[in-house]
Amino acid sequence: MIFMEFLLMFFLLLSIMFITLMERKILGVLNYRKSPNFFFMNSFFQSLMDFIKLLTKKVLKLNFILKNYWILMIFFGVIMFFLISLNYPFNNSISYFYMNFFFFFMIYSLMAFFFLLLSYSSNSFFSILSMFRVLTQIISYEVGLMFLFFFPLIMMNVFNFYFYFFFNSLVVLFSLVYLYLLILVAMSEMNRLPFDFLESETELVSGFNIEYMSSLFSFIFLIEYGFFLYMMVLLNFFFFLNDFFVMMMIFFVIWTRSFLPRFRYDKMLYYFWKEIVMLIMYLYLFILLF
Repeated sequence: MIFMEFLLMFFLLLSIMFITLMERKILGVLNYRKSPNFFFMNSFFQSLMDFIKLLTKKVLKLNFILKNYWILMIFFGVIMFFLISLNYPFNNSISYFYMNFFFFFMIYSLMAFFFLLLSYSSNSFFSILSMFRVLTQIISYEVGLMFLFFFPLIMMNVFNFYFYFFFNSLVVLFSLVYLYLLILVAMSEMNRLPFDFLESETELVSGFNIEYMSSLFSFIFLIEYGFFLYMMVLLNFFFFLNDFFVMMMIFFVIWTRSFLPRFRYDKMLYYFWKEIVMLIMYLYLFILLF
């Protein structure tokens, strides 16, 4: 039903508002700092007010940017988020087609071009440097994410996310290893600590979005957290199939931000190609043998 798809996109956008508030509250407690606690019911609508404030702020005219790509890429990212949210595995939705696994990775791969042109259109040294770093990271860890998502398909011989919840009855011996790898690679794809090389505030002064401000920055923020929320919901289909697990996953990702240091860039690549890829290969070897 098309109505259910639009309703899903609306609640995904609404959930982003409360996830950002949840992150600020949790980080405030873990870092012994005051979180937003002033505006209306302990800042219940603080994220909404921040979004409205950004929409009302003026966008400065920068002479050195590539204006066409600079604005066009924002709409491109929003469209990619809406398309990937349609891929939520409902049995009776328009997204229920046999190979939505490949549709997911087609859209997800296009997000690399979003970050590429987003950084290139800023026409700034720090943005270009961030672009090289994040593209290497996305392309590398996307290989691991594709192999991990493809792992249940080999066991069940299906290509639809809707059937992934049957996978939890097949996972016995290597479930913890698989969950560990899946969360680790997903955190890298979502640019969360310790893999947040997309922004790297201390090194690149916020990297790709230095020149983006006001309403344009708010849309980038929505796209980033929208993909984060979608990935957490999608991981839920692999194992537990309940909302409590989604909240625990979101809390875990926020919790790691409070104490984990950022990986050194070369060690991040070494960790993936030398360790994570080997563990993934061992999982596939386990399938072939047993």
